[in-house]
Amino acid sequence: MKLILFAFLLLGFIASAQAQQVKPYISIVKTETGVKKGLLYKVDSAALIMIIDGNFLTIHSDQIQSVKIRTPKKPAGIIQFLKYDPWSKDNYEKQPNGAVVRKWGEKDPTLEEEIAGHVAATILNVTGNILATPIQSINPSIASYKIKGDAARYAAYQTELSYFSIDYQKNPELAAALLLKAKQHTASFKP
Repeated sequence: MKLILFAFLLLGFIASAQAQQVKPYISIVKTETGVKKGLLYKVDSAALIMIIDGNFLTIHSDQIQSVKIRTPKKPAGIIQFLKYDPWSKDNYEKQPNGAVVRKWGEKDPTLEEEIAGHVAATILNVTGNILATPIQSINPSIASYKIKGDAARYAAYQTELSYFSIDYQKNPELAAALLLKAKQHTASFKP
């Protein structure tokens, strides 16, 4: 009985800890004066507040042409497409008499074969990473709103925009609405 109670308490603690996490969204706001890129902090009826380089910037609704919302990307890492290790334990098997021999009766590689294998693996890995880098850097918008300086359009999109703001996510009473909206957005997202 104590174990079940402990499991429920642990599950409740984990659920509440996950519900209070704030996920910052990158907002790209196109205005009459240029493009502003930063974290979406707050959305109210008259303006949009962003954090750009640690400073707050207020953009009034009549100046906003469009807003794009993106998720922050993790930095791309190096991918190892081919691993060449002729001395790996996977290349050997143990016979019933206890002797360790190469699988399939292969012979140990010569020094030239080993160097050639390492060079070929390195060339393949470098080429693969050069080709993969532009693909890893793609960060599509998850939401896009065309406002064109119109107060009525801004008012129509205000609730949806506020779902992505840090201020809205910090409010625990709105966590259920945020979760529902996030599920709706991810359901329409095609990978």
